[in-house]
Amino acid sequence: MFSMMKLPVNCLITTPILSGIKFISLCCIGGLLMFSCSTDNEVLDIEDLNAADAHFQSNHWDNWEAQVQLLTNKTRSFYNFKVAKARGWNVDASGYVPQMGHHFVNEALMDDVFEMLKPEALLYAPDEDGNWEFLAVEYLVFPTNPEDPGTPPEGFLGDEDVWFFNTDVGAWTLHVWVRMENPDGVFAASNPLLE
Repeated sequence: MFSMMKLPVNCLITTPILSGIKFISLCCIGGLLMFSCSTDNEVLDIEDLNAADAHFQSNHWDNWEAQVQLLTNKTRSFYNFKVAKARGWNVDASGYVPQMGHHFVNEALMDDVFEMLKPEALLYAPDEDGNWEFLAVEYLVFPTNPEDPGTPPEGFLGDEDVWFFNTDVGAWTLHVWVRMENPDGVFAASNPLLE
């Protein structure tokens, strides 16, 4: 692969028309490279979530796997715990729960609606250095009457996502292990790989 810095200037500018086309092409390529790269510090804010949710709603996904892949992609910024806290997932609602981790909730998202790209909780566990490691998301859907919660939310396509009504919290819950592999399945409530 060659480096443009080593090319003589006359290689880039051969005629006025070609030089303009090459310049525009180089600018476009440079812009694409600059804006397509992401870092762990990339922030997925609520406007991004709303746009992604609208995109999700306008597309017909064939299966739950495609939905989980979209969710996985949209939660990558939460690998950085500081980003999650800054975006509202800042209340450790559970402390450490064996085989689940800590449940950091975003109180602004707590309601009676399932929104795939707006999970109410993010699951983290400290690594061996004490840094927070992102593991999974959890949905909490609060029915209007917790004494008679009715049927679970529709959630993901198909029958793989099995919701559980947590009487302690008064909400339908569903974990999705988007970062940490889970031998019991992506929608399992707990993960045996966590102590």
